[in-house]
Amino acid sequence: MPELPEVEIQTRQLARRLRGAKILALELPDAKLRLPLSIVGRTIQLVWRRGKFIIFDLDDGRHLLAHLRMTGWFEFDRPQHYRAAILTDKVAVYFEDSRRFGILTAVSARKLMAVLKPLGPEPLPDGDLDGLSKTTRAVKVALLDQRLVAGIGNIYASESLWRAGIHPRRQANRLDAAEQRRLRRGIVTALRKGITYGPRIFELQRFAVYDRAGDPCRRCGTRIRRIVQAQRSTFFCPVCQH
Repeated sequence: MPELPEVEIQTRQLARRLRGAKILALELPDAKLRLPLSIVGRTIQLVWRRGKFIIFDLDDGRHLLAHLRMTGWFEFDRPQHYRAAILTDKVAVYFEDSRRFGILTAVSARKLMAVLKPLGPEPLPDGDLDGLSKTTRAVKVALLDQRLVAGIGNIYASESLWRAGIHPRRQANRLDAAEQRRLRRGIVTALRKGITYGPRIFELQRFAVYDRAGDPCRRCGTRIRRIVQAQRSTFFCPVCQH
């Protein structure tokens, strides 16, 4: 599932190509997606990210709101299958999404505000984690709550906790000041590293613990363990993380 680094990479790609572009036509081969034809003729003024959402600002005050969910991705070369295409005077953009869980819709400024308002602070640039001190949940589970921290998902929660040396079952509000600082650094480092891979992130990325159960820890050599928290897989080193 795309998380903050992948969504940030997509946002940068889209912003470079679509800022100032005029929408000339829409293609909607998937009836599950409904975009109003009235956005044809509108100009995309800005493309930006909030949490895992991608927002396209239109010149009439409306917005296109996208969420990649499990398998969504914007392509610039026409794929064999796609759910929507936005054709502009600069480039064509195709929304590919094999599992069809992604969101692409047009919303008013008021609706956009309602969608984004519940999101917690952005973890970049400085890893704002103030909300964690208010919950008794396990820190790994708390990091997945978009109301506490926006953009982190299952992958980067595990990676960040490994970098910080914190056990995923630790109670979030019992982290001391030094542990909170380590977790901030771990989150920022893990997210920034992901972003640096660029558009080939899925090909190039090499994880420290995620999806490596049974493999040696890259720091101490102990076998990585997998547990289930809140119905999600968590990966960690039982020696490095305590």
